[in-house]
This record gives sequence, C-alpha cells and structure tokens, in this order.
Amino acid sequence: MTDLPDHKRSKRELDELRMRNAFAVRPPVQSIEKMALHPFLLAVGYIICMAGSALALAGMIHAGLACAVLGLLLSLFIYWQKPRSRHHATIFLIISLLVLVFGTVYEVKQFEQTPNDAQGPIGY
Repeated sequence: MTDLPDHKRSKRELDELRMRNAFAVRPPVQSIEKMALHPFLLAVGYIICMAGSALALAGMIHAGLACAVLGLLLSLFIYWQKPRSRHHATIFLIISLLVLVFGTVYEVKQFEQTPNDAQGPIGY
C-alpha cells in the first residue's frame, strides 16, 4: 500500500510526473498480442476438450481418450509458448486429465468377473 504524501505537490512537479509517464517506455501492442493465443485456436482447443468428454460419455472411450491427449498436448504448448493464455491452458489441462483418468478407469475392466472364477457368480 502506498503512503500519503507529506506535502502537496506543486503544479511544476505534477507536470514533470505527467511528462515522465507520457514518455515512459511501454511494450508495443504487437508484442502483447503475440503472447496471447489466437481466438480461432482457442475455440478449437475448447472443442477438442469438450468433444473428448462427450465421446467418453457416449461410450466411445478410445476416441475420447485420443481427444483428451490432444487437449493435454495443446495445453502444454499454450502454457510454454503463450503466457497470456495460461488460464485457458489450465482449463484444457483439467478437462483432459479428468477425461483421461475416468476414461482409463472405465476402460480397464478390473472388477469384471472372469469365466473361470471358482467362487461363482455371487462372489462369496
């Protein structure tokens, strides 16, 4: 937090501060725009992640996991290359990881009964 000034600034001091602020070196807008992801690629990323979750819910697990892997790779690219779009990369990462984890758990039939189970169909 800033402290209150001890004395009131004169008109000359205020003009000097305004002049310094007016001629301050700021990065050009083009460099800031290069740090952000293009909106078209952003929309494609969201479509890929949502398609992965929709395909996984529809029962097409392999296609859903493939879309989730693409979303994961896209989120890593965005995180390293486009620092102003890292919040989108985090959203892609969360969606992709959830689809990957739950899709993998659903695909692995770890609790399915084998045909040669000696305990029978009840499991006792």
